[in-house]
Amino acid sequence: MAKRILLAWEGGAGRGHVVTLRVIAEALGPQPHYEAALCRMDHAAELSAVCGAVYPSAGLYLHAAPRKALGWPRTASWADFLGDLVFAFPERLKVQFDWWVEVLRSRRIDLVIADFAPISMLAARALGIPSVCVGTGYSAPPPGMTSFPILLPEYTTLVHDEAALLANTNAILAPFNLEPLGAFSDIYRASVSMPRTIRQLDPYDGLRASPLLPPLNEAVPRGTGAGDEIFVYFSTAETAYAPLVEALCGLDLPVRAYLPGADAQLLDRLVQAGVMVELAPVPVDQIAARSRLMLNAGQHGSLCMGLGLGIPQLTLPQHLEHLYHARRAFDLGVAEIVPYRSWDAGQIIAVTREMYFDPDRAARSQALAASLYPDLFGDIARLVRDRVGPLLD
Repeated sequence: MAKRILLAWEGGAGRGHVVTLRVIAEALGPQPHYEAALCRMDHAAELSAVCGAVYPSAGLYLHAAPRKALGWPRTASWADFLGDLVFAFPERLKVQFDWWVEVLRSRRIDLVIADFAPISMLAARALGIPSVCVGTGYSAPPPGMTSFPILLPEYTTLVHDEAALLANTNAILAPFNLEPLGAFSDIYRASVSMPRTIRQLDPYDGLRASPLLPPLNEAVPRGTGAGDEIFVYFSTAETAYAPLVEALCGLDLPVRAYLPGADAQLLDRLVQAGVMVELAPVPVDQIAARSRLMLNAGQHGSLCMGLGLGIPQLTLPQHLEHLYHARRAFDLGVAEIVPYRSWDAGQIIAVTREMYFDPDRAARSQALAASLYPDLFGDIARLVRDRVGPLLD
């Protein structure tokens, strides 16, 4: 009988979560029966070729009262963020946990593959089902840490006590007669951990016991520097920021944009301004051949693609994960950052033009791509089969 695998996604936004789950399923091959439980259905169609069923999951959403009471400090650690989502609220945590337990039981699941889905992994642990933790390094921390580190030095106020989060977690596991978790980070103790990143972008570099999985699905061609376009990719609500749209319309340079989160009226405005709007993902070889600069939100996947292509990037981070990754790319000398919603259109245009006409930055980007090649790319299918395949025996 075919093994039944659940692809689980609980929190976050963007297409990358679904793409990673699809890549893992494709690597394992068609023999298992796959289904997917997704907190957002925006990109669910991308799983239709591998899944027998795709349905909405219980999702992780912000519960902001404790943070609001302290004056809205930004989250200081991943544990602090998880506290906001549900782990600081025992009743809500139990509802979420019970939903996953019921799904795993009723769907007779043999293996859970979880991208930003820690409670699905806890449910799998409770039922004795193996699990695989995937995602970016940021959203797939290692277990065994006494406490989660502070990720950005200007945000140090912790709203939630990890000891309380750990107690809440152990309380929902107690009826299953499991040994209590020793640290809150142990919610990520899966059968196999495969964060997809490179150590230069990994917040937990040096703390992992398992090797990283290369973040890019296939080797991409490195840019030649001959392209003349600016490639723009924003996947969610970034274009709600009016100065960004004004800047895209006001650039006197070739701009090609793929904006799956934008509405038809906005896309029409961009077309009227001369922007080449794409309605489907652009093949990476075309991005490599055409592009001199990339604009994105600092999404991990986009940054990694740009690093592999050897193309400089201008990032407009929308939240702290974007900001963390963008800063690491900035430290590598190949990216710049537009502070969150603080620049007008003229400033965005000015830095875009400066980067576009900067041959030194282009040369640095191409040299870095060559040095990062072994870490960015690999035989993903073989690596996944080697590490996950034994769980299906």
